[in-house]
Amino acid sequence: MINTAAPYRRDDRQTIRVPVVMPLVEVDVDTKGFVTVTLDREPYSAEGSLTRDDLKRVLDDIAADLGTAVRVEVREADKSTFTDIVTPERPKLRMVRPMREAATSAGELSGDGFLPNEEVAVAVVVAHQVASTDGTARLRLPPALLEAHPGLVVFMGQESGTVMVSGGAA
Repeated sequence: MINTAAPYRRDDRQTIRVPVVMPLVEVDVDTKGFVTVTLDREPYSAEGSLTRDDLKRVLDDIAADLGTAVRVEVREADKSTFTDIVTPERPKLRMVRPMREAATSAGELSGDGFLPNEEVAVAVVVAHQVASTDGTARLRLPPALLEAHPGLVVFMGQESGTVMVSGGAA
């Protein structure tokens, strides 16, 4: 029987990259609930003494600092063990309110208010453009492309969050 589902494509999946050998976080829990944390067999410095309640925050911080998944081995005082993989949290998108209209001319769009030399995303991501030293981003598009896709074109500063909208209301 032929499966009618779309074929599996690795590039379509947004996953984090996991290294071949993951960093190892070892956690020893004593009888009073205090924990000792090591990262790749080296003591992990944390503020003050850590308890079981601090463990999730510490593991999330380690994964976020390293930017990769980590293998966690927890050893309890009664000699039982637990192994898990902790992945860094995906960055959250932040919405920006101020939207100004970008200037347009035949085959060219421009907007200002970006940081000097800032990379500016153009949506629906047609291209990425680097802002000039005065904070202005310019993109030349073929007039036929703009005529074929009339409507909004959005510039978004990757660092500043500045959003510029061309053609019509947002």
